[in-house]
Amino acid sequence: MQLPYVLPCWVPARRLKDSEMIELDVYYFYWLSICVGLLDRVKPGVPLGAILQELGYARIGIEAFKDDVATAFPRTATQAQELLRLINQVLPPVGSPIADLGRPFSKYEADQIHAFCTSLAAAFKDESQRGYVLKVEDQRCLSAYSLVEKIENCFHADAWKVIEADAKREFEECGKCLSVERYTASGFHALRGVECVIRQYIKELTGELPRKRDWGFYIETLKKNGADDKLSGVLDNIRTLERNTLMHPEDWLDIDEAIAIFTISQTAITRLASGVTKTRAAKGTGHS
Repeated sequence: MQLPYVLPCWVPARRLKDSEMIELDVYYFYWLSICVGLLDRVKPGVPLGAILQELGYARIGIEAFKDDVATAFPRTATQAQELLRLINQVLPPVGSPIADLGRPFSKYEADQIHAFCTSLAAAFKDESQRGYVLKVEDQRCLSAYSLVEKIENCFHADAWKVIEADAKREFEECGKCLSVERYTASGFHALRGVECVIRQYIKELTGELPRKRDWGFYIETLKKNGADDKLSGVLDNIRTLERNTLMHPEDWLDIDEAIAIFTISQTAITRLASGVTKTRAAKGTGHS
């Protein structure tokens, strides 16, 4: 006979791209507790056919406790797999025939299942108390989703296409730092991202990377090679008001200061990317 349940596969956790961060579906743990709680109906003498659905729900819930969610709660995952092993001993795979629906549970089987249900709950309680699970919140008008996973949403699509991988990586790190309230670190990464694109633009203009790593030198080089005055003005403001002070260890950013640096960096990237595009068009090189 077919087991009387068909539920979608649940993915309670996933690792974010190029990151050690794990996205957890918190509701899964509530749902899992309901599924495992159904196993209270397993009693000595109760026939297997009377609790097929309860066993099936519990199995589906526990089967999802693996991979990244197991990385987050390893000891709980171990207990979950032991409980799953016990369920699989009495419940065939979905679609497989069941030889004897009237077979009663033995006291040993029922006690084993209840013992592992208790161990599962105890392990999860202990790991939850001693593990740091961080819920990332929006930072002012910047959504947590964009900051952590889609930082490109914070930039014009054409600008994001133009800037190179090193700059993109800096802004990805900036977004993650901002999302977890590491405001000073987010400022560093934002300014490093801008510097990457400054150097990219200078190479487009002159054919080579600048000889010195100095913002004053960068700005003078851009001016000498016909860069837009508005761009030079933005970069000079960043250099004097933001970058130079941030380099001193006594300076720490709060949320508004970090967002201000990120916002002015967005403006700088838009103008830098526009300059790169125009330079390429003038040279007839396109998007190389």
